[in-house]
Amino acid sequence: MTENAVYWLARHELSPAQIKAIQVLHGEDVIIVRDGEPYANLHVFRGRLATYHRQGGFSYFVAPAHYAIAATELGIAFGLFENHPAKRADGSFGLAAVWHFLPGHGIKKVWENPDPLSDQGEALVPNGR
Repeated sequence: MTENAVYWLARHELSPAQIKAIQVLHGEDVIIVRDGEPYANLHVFRGRLATYHRQGGFSYFVAPAHYAIAATELGIAFGLFENHPAKRADGSFGLAAVWHFLPGHGIKKVWENPDPLSDQGEALVPNGR
């Protein structure tokens, strides 16, 4: 693909706030490629992350904690979304923050949503950048 591609590994679509966060962090012209195939196993998941990395992209995913831990062993950067802990009236959760794992630097919060219950994503603010 291209260096300005973000790969989204999840069965569900990105929320408006997640899309906005990706655009803020990776540029308005970012290409978002969704990989909605379920993970057959940990080996398959790691292989897909490695492939997207070789193609010059950055990956975000939804997976159990042991998958995220295993992803750190690949030595590649990736991102995770943190949902706000309070469920909204419609049963969904707003985006609270975005975390990036950077090899050699660990995991750090890179963006925070000042209004995570809105899930509109209009006003993401930098955090410790």
